[in-house]
Amino acid sequence: MKSDEILQIGNSLLQHGYYNNRIYLMKIDPKDTDTVIKQIASIQNTFHYKKIILKIPRFLEKFFQTPDSVTEAVIPDFYQGTADALFLSRFFHPEQLNRNERDRIQKNIFSLQKKKNSVPDNRKSENIVIREGDYPDIPEICALYQREFKTYPFPIHEPLYLQKIMDGGTRIFIGSSDSGIVAAGSCETDSYSSSVEMSDLAIDPQFRGQGISKQLLFYMEQCMKKAKLKTAYTICRSKPIPVNRLFSGAQYRYGGTLLENTNICGNFESMNVWYKPLS
Repeated sequence: MKSDEILQIGNSLLQHGYYNNRIYLMKIDPKDTDTVIKQIASIQNTFHYKKIILKIPRFLEKFFQTPDSVTEAVIPDFYQGTADALFLSRFFHPEQLNRNERDRIQKNIFSLQKKKNSVPDNRKSENIVIREGDYPDIPEICALYQREFKTYPFPIHEPLYLQKIMDGGTRIFIGSSDSGIVAAGSCETDSYSSSVEMSDLAIDPQFRGQGISKQLLFYMEQCMKKAKLKTAYTICRSKPIPVNRLFSGAQYRYGGTLLENTNICGNFESMNVWYKPLS
């Protein structure tokens, strides 16, 4: 199935399509509010997606709020360290939702948070070099993503897409060994909010259990701190314990869960929001 379309509306970004069966307001400039609201209504009336999810500043909530809206996640002080980010959602087939899933996920999160400081993780792979990726690395990075993700909400396995987002300022970081690139992750920065999304993390199965993901995330964070960004966050799969343990153990805070939100690894899955102040 074709990947979802990304629309630029003024300085705002909107993604929609049947691949994820949703409209996702990824970025909003307050000046675009009226136009974005009209565009979302038009798209939904045409395509009838199952979900609309909006990432917006709290001060815009009154413009986007509807009687059936649900605030699924919050990142405090997300915008320049002053205004909260809300993940405001509407479900158009709510009868299909698993009503108990959010409670189950939150119990798992509570368990992770209780255990995160109980056993120190001092693993370090001496044979892995962590560095920022560049254009010549794109084919190997895409090959890693093709192996690791049966489906993904963005076409990160396509070289042209990866080159496009790198041209747009997304920074890709990798872990390499003698056998090539075995780990990758991206930092998608936003100057308006002074934030960075830590995303697209993948580790070759043969190299798991060596602490590489922890090394990679730490390196990414240090680079983002040097760039003077205020908040790091991620939207990761809710079911796999290792990825949630990674962010919990790195002192990220749980912001909420986006139910049945993303087509990833062959299924529609709920996603957890984790965040961390960098400044």
